[in-house]
Amino acid sequence: MSASASRSILSCAIAATIAAGVFVDIPPAHAAEASAQSDLAIENIVVTARRREESLQDVPVAITALTADQLQSQNVRTLEDMTAYAPNIKVNAGRATSSTINAYIRGVGQNDPLWGFEPGVGIYLDDVYIARPQGALLDVYDVDRIEVLRGPQGTLYGKNTIAGAIKYVTRDIVGDPALNATLTAGSYNQLDAKLSGSVPVVADHMYVGAAVAYLQRDGYGEIVDDGLPRENTHVGQDVSDKDVLAARANATFLWGDDSRLKILADYIRDDSNAAGGQRLNDIVMPRLNDRYDQRTDMPVDQDQFTTKGVSATYTQSLGDAFDLKLVGAYREGEGNQFIDFEELSGNFFQVPAEYSDDQTSAEAQLTYTGDRLKGVAGVYYFSGTASGAFDASLGALTLTSLTKGSVDTDSIAVYFDTTWSLTDRLNLNVGARWNEDDKTADVFVQQYIGYLDNDATLFDQNNVPAGFTAFGPPQTNYTASRKFSDVSPRLGFDFRLADNVLAYVNYAQGFKSGGFDMRGNEAANPATRDGYDSETADNYEIGIKSTLFDGSLQLNLTGFYTPYEDVQITTQQFQIVNGVPTNVTAVLNAGKQLNKGVELESLWRPLHGLTLTLNVGWLDTEFEDFLVGCTPPAAGCTVDASAFNTPINAPEWTSFFGASYEWTLGAGTLSAHAGYQYRSETKIGSTSTLPANTRTDQPAYDILDLGVAYTTANEAWRFAIEGKNVTDEWYRVAGYEFGVVPAQGAPQIGFYGAPRTVAFIATYKY
Repeated sequence: MSASASRSILSCAIAATIAAGVFVDIPPAHAAEASAQSDLAIENIVVTARRREESLQDVPVAITALTADQLQSQNVRTLEDMTAYAPNIKVNAGRATSSTINAYIRGVGQNDPLWGFEPGVGIYLDDVYIARPQGALLDVYDVDRIEVLRGPQGTLYGKNTIAGAIKYVTRDIVGDPALNATLTAGSYNQLDAKLSGSVPVVADHMYVGAAVAYLQRDGYGEIVDDGLPRENTHVGQDVSDKDVLAARANATFLWGDDSRLKILADYIRDDSNAAGGQRLNDIVMPRLNDRYDQRTDMPVDQDQFTTKGVSATYTQSLGDAFDLKLVGAYREGEGNQFIDFEELSGNFFQVPAEYSDDQTSAEAQLTYTGDRLKGVAGVYYFSGTASGAFDASLGALTLTSLTKGSVDTDSIAVYFDTTWSLTDRLNLNVGARWNEDDKTADVFVQQYIGYLDNDATLFDQNNVPAGFTAFGPPQTNYTASRKFSDVSPRLGFDFRLADNVLAYVNYAQGFKSGGFDMRGNEAANPATRDGYDSETADNYEIGIKSTLFDGSLQLNLTGFYTPYEDVQITTQQFQIVNGVPTNVTAVLNAGKQLNKGVELESLWRPLHGLTLTLNVGWLDTEFEDFLVGCTPPAAGCTVDASAFNTPINAPEWTSFFGASYEWTLGAGTLSAHAGYQYRSETKIGSTSTLPANTRTDQPAYDILDLGVAYTTANEAWRFAIEGKNVTDEWYRVAGYEFGVVPAQGAPQIGFYGAPRTVAFIATYKY
């Protein structure tokens, strides 16, 4: 047994002995009954995992949910912090970015946020699907709860939820006037301000609310001088800083008890500088000691991203049994990014890039609630465009490669999901969804003699700077269309072994939509214009949810077995194309992947004031097929590289445990919490076509968070001191891997999680 596995098992054993943990997701199935039996009973959380309101413990789905109070008490600042609170998940900022989400559940996601590529984890803002990862790493403010659904959710949530879904649910403003203000000051000159409020304009009929968050801090690192005689005007600039303005406005209209219209508008502007990556080998120049500092002469302070959207949700009761919901939304975003892939003060491999997207969606749901049958049926429509361009500038070769394109998607889906009560204890759960995507892609790739020195500036084929000459014909220049149709069924049973114990078994299918490779090289691979197929997963799951000891202990256990077919794999090969040395990428349905695992979630309140939690995930994931082209390339020649490749972001062990305690102190309460998370060795770089131990892989690591807070007796004021990563653990969350032979000087770059930080937080609530 490996040392890391032994350490994991030992940690879990110790944690199980003390039943440790911070608030995680395990609210009770029958909180009302439990409260009558014991004042130690854990509060109930209502979720909408099945598109209807249910107690979390009554839903036969692997789901984690944190309420607004739990998010505050555990200092959850962004969706990235949810990594600690659910087993077998990983959420972090994309490589070299601060607001692009990189989400994985059970070893499945999408590591490349290139426009046109589909994510594997669906992100939802209320009932609106956010199609692109750019700007989707949402900050937590004015929120009701966050739900994490693990496993394929294709029936109810559609395409690109092949791994699961994350739902960010905003606060309901209906009710009395409310005001919430939070000010945070901390390490690296952090200064965050959050303000939200709501008020009835016409009592019982019209409510308005607004929220704004301005989040800023200095960088964890800076651009350092490389000692070369050439001038670098960017030395001393911050990297990995934060400068985000986010806002939402809400208007809710009520007509009696039967009708409601909610209009929500949101805006995010991220002016943070690029995230600093550390070059992981000593070729060309020695590796820097600080994990956040970097050498670059690119304009990192020009990175920016803006996204905004508006949605309208109308609900109408149609009698005792039927309810109607209509959801319409529009979102758009755009941004610039500058990525230095070699992390040196010179143009060896630099990429300025730009991106834009827009999406329009509409959904109609009809919910039925009867004595023996409950269910929902709906129709969904989506239309969107994602486009972008980047210049791969290779100064050493006096060569620049332009890649530019867009993909238009029109999608329609029809679905239903039902629960039939066969007996008082046994339910049959049946559902299905049909989805069709109609995609049209424009892709252009052209090589030019010439390169952009120092402040790289993006250009395209219609605006070629002086001194640049096209090198041969375009390597890619096509417009193509294709339809992708998929059906996602669901079948399962749940059975109440006792009033407080629910057992279930499920089969569900999910898919990640097919598409076109926006980097595809048509000259080297003519089939790229035909696109690639959808990736599919069949998930077999068994679980049990229990609420024990008069509601003071919740213990949930899930086991799953998930084979994946037509796994979309991005391959890279160095080739000479039209006389030009080219790194040829191709997205192929070249893989089969098998995931299986077990997840434990537990929450225990053994005595007044003390709450203990233990969450553990075990994941066994492997490629069964990993077919790549031969080296040197030959028509029809493939090799199986599964023996030396493992899925990305799929550690064998993940665990979280800790404790929180609350004392009555004077005219208020004092609370303290400790949270410890452990993750075993993780592959975070790219896959490889050759055997190699990549430097970007992250060894096992652990993180300790501590916090203490005082709340006044009327709960109006709360003062907290929060420490994140208090042991200052070094751990990589993302990486670029451009070569497996360090002697060749190939760049290998790691991006690290946040260092130790301490923050003082003051909150006023009315």
